[in-house]
This record gives sequence, C-alpha cells and structure tokens, in this order.
Amino acid sequence: MQHEQFQDLLDVLVKYSGVGQEVLGEVLARTSLRAPEETSRVQIALGNPAAHRPVDQRVIPQGSVSKAVKALLDNGLLEEGEKLLRTPEGRALSPLRLGSSYAVAGVKVVLSHEQPIQVTTGLFGLDISRLLGTVTAVADSWDLVTELIHLHVTSLTTKCDEERACRGLGPLRLFGVGVELAAPVHDGQVMPLSSNEHQPPIPLSAKLHQLFEADSSFDRPVPVMVENDVNALAVLSLHQIHYADPDVVVVGVFDEEVGGGLIMDGRLRRGSNGRAMQIGHLAVGFPVGKNPEPHMPGDKVIQFSTAEAGFSARCSCGSFGHVDTIATPQRILGELGSGTLEQMSEIDSLDPMFPLASEVFTRSGTALGMAVAHVSSTVNPRKIIMYLPAALGEPKPDSAGSAYLTAISAEAARAFGASNQPDYLTIRSFPDPESMALLGARAAATCVLESFVEHALRLDGCRPGVRHAAVGSMLPSS
Repeated sequence: MQHEQFQDLLDVLVKYSGVGQEVLGEVLARTSLRAPEETSRVQIALGNPAAHRPVDQRVIPQGSVSKAVKALLDNGLLEEGEKLLRTPEGRALSPLRLGSSYAVAGVKVVLSHEQPIQVTTGLFGLDISRLLGTVTAVADSWDLVTELIHLHVTSLTTKCDEERACRGLGPLRLFGVGVELAAPVHDGQVMPLSSNEHQPPIPLSAKLHQLFEADSSFDRPVPVMVENDVNALAVLSLHQIHYADPDVVVVGVFDEEVGGGLIMDGRLRRGSNGRAMQIGHLAVGFPVGKNPEPHMPGDKVIQFSTAEAGFSARCSCGSFGHVDTIATPQRILGELGSGTLEQMSEIDSLDPMFPLASEVFTRSGTALGMAVAHVSSTVNPRKIIMYLPAALGEPKPDSAGSAYLTAISAEAARAFGASNQPDYLTIRSFPDPESMALLGARAAATCVLESFVEHALRLDGCRPGVRHAAVGSMLPSS
C-alpha cells in the first residue's frame, strides 16, 4: 500500500525528469549518505568505487544527474545548500542537500505483553537531523493508537505550518509516517509472538492508511511504514555511521525482551515473515532435550506477571529457556526479588546480597552473550552494536551489575565469527525513557526515506500492479 504511494511520486518525477527511477533513487541515496552534510552534483555523479553500498559505487552520467537533480529540486526533495564546496583542484561546486519543505513523522509505540501502552510521535526534517516537534500520550488499545498517531501528525504539522507562515514559508509536505514497536512486523501487520489463533495480526499500516487517505489536509497520499523496533534502530545506526560497515547486527535489551536487527550488504533483512534476528527467542536456558515443558504449536500461552517471573518461567511466546527469560531486566529482578535494576546493579562486595546478585547478573549476561555468539557465527557481521539500559551498559566497577557486561563480552569474544577484532562489539547505553521514546521515533522516521530509496532502486521486491493516474500537482507545471 505504501509502495503504491511511493510509485505515484516516482512516476511523476520520471515523467518530469526524463530519467529512470533508479537514477532518482541513486541521487537521493547518495545525498542521504552524507546528510545532514551537503553534497554536489559532481560528487553524486562520480560515485565511489570503494564504497560498501553498490548504489554508491558506479559513475552516473552527469547529464542524467542534472536532470534528476532538477526534478528533485523542483519537487522540493532537494534544495540548494549553503556551504560552498570545492573540488581538490579548487573549482567551486554548488552544494545540495535534502529539502526542508518536506517532513517525516516517526512514531514509537510502547508495548507491554503485546498490548500498546504509550505513543510518542516526532516530526522531523527529511534528513532526520532536525526535530520539528514531539508529543506523547497514553494508549491502551490498537484503535486508540491509530487515532493518536493521526491526531499527533496532523497537530504537529499544523503547528509547524503556522510557524513557517510567520516566516513567509509555505506549508510542509508530509513525506511519510514511520511507526516502530517491539513485535514482529510483516507487510505492515503487527504479528503475534505466539501461534495462538486467538491473537490475529494487527493491520496497523492499513488502518493508518485509511485515516490519512480520508484526511484532505494533506496534498498527497501519505505512505505509512510499520517496522520492528530494533530493525528500525538498525537502519538508524547504519544511517548514523554513513553506511561505513555493510554487515551489522544491532541488539537491543529492553525491560521485557531482547530484539535484534540484521543489516547485510547495506540493507535491512527482515526474513520471510518479519521474524529475522529475533534473538530473544533463541533457546539458551536448558540443555538440548531438557526443556521442562516443551511448548507445542497451538498450546495456549500462559500469561504471567513479569514483575514476579524469574529465569524458569515461560517466555512471552510460551516456551522456556529463551534469551528473553534470562537476559532482560525484569527477569533479573524476578530472580533477585526486590529493588530496581539500578539498585541491584550497584550492589558491591560489602553487601550480603553480592554473591547472589553477581551470580544472577553473570548468568543473565552469559545467556545474552551465547545468543550473540550464535548470531556472530551464523551471519558473520563486521560489527555488533548492542544497546543496553545504563545500569547494564555503564555499571560501576566491581559491582554486581558489571558481571553482566563481562559475561557478554567473554562469550562474544569466543565466537568463531569475531576473529579477535578489537572493535567487534560496541556497547551503547539507552537514554532516559523520554529520550528513548524519541530515539525510537527518529529510527522509525529514518525507515521512511530508506524505504523510498529502496523502492526507487527496485530492491524491495515490489511487483508492478494495476496503476492509477499519478497526482499531477506533485510538481509545478513548466
């Protein structure tokens, strides 16, 4: 559905420019590669044979670049930059950057037990570096989630348009809406973790599309992208390192689950039904054949209170011994029985609880490290980026919590795929909850532009279907 809307815009740009949509995609890809820094027509055309992404490598004829840039400039997807650029020989180059008349909405939906509890929406510039506004609200149902997302996006764009009008600028054009959440996502649908037939997929993308399609305040159909949270974080991480490493695994440790995102050859890999790199569901807790109560397809999933559940309780998917049952903060606290993660992590050797706490953090970190080692030897990434709560990612020296990171690092270093690389495992700490929600919204927004570029380059597997007339007002008449 969202790809049809991408194609509408591309059809107009192709007709206006006279070049193929792949050239348009290459120009946008190379501009976003440097964003928010500026680039030039010459730099775009030359390419870089040593670049990791194939899209950045080949030389594009200067005439094709000029035609594509003109169409993108006239549409507002590109604009003239401010910093004068020069070639190594000193020749002046006209700078280019992603256009400021477009905005992208990013949404973070917080879940607990597969149900929504909070929605945070951010409005960003097209290069994702500029935050134009943000709003957060409580949500306790999927219907409320869709209503809030639409309300948030419309209110944020209206406020920005009022501010722009005071500066003599025209209204923003909404390039798309990205949504991320902690669940498998396939074809815009939020998939249940278990095979329970009473938990059907949530058609979140379709619901949002209907709301935006019925809203006449937007000048074009609004694409809606729904993505798994760590997949989105992987796309953002790749964007932030300017695609310097084409094979990256991103791991995120959250209160209730551990997620993963897989980048191979510079592209996000979701798997056949959106469940790729769900490392939280790797079985590491029991020896093979010793699972105390094997979970069979169709079994009813037993709900439990994660505040009380320890390592031996079921996973949210119904199985035992998964990484999610051992490596998450709530399971650690379930084993220790009291306190906050910060308090338990800071226990030192003078505290009577230190032996127990140290043992719990060690077992928890070892389970996650084993999962990382499995991933390392299976897909052989160049780098693993792991996001942890600050209490686990930045523990005090010689504290009980430091055993968690030590155990992860030891298991990861022993992985066959690690090859003794000193920078193989990178640890980053999640910010405070408010900033973390904004990080998720930014990641979701990044996925929109990335998806548009992939569609333009015909890398997303879309097959041409029945096409309707493209919206002619997307470009000015000449």
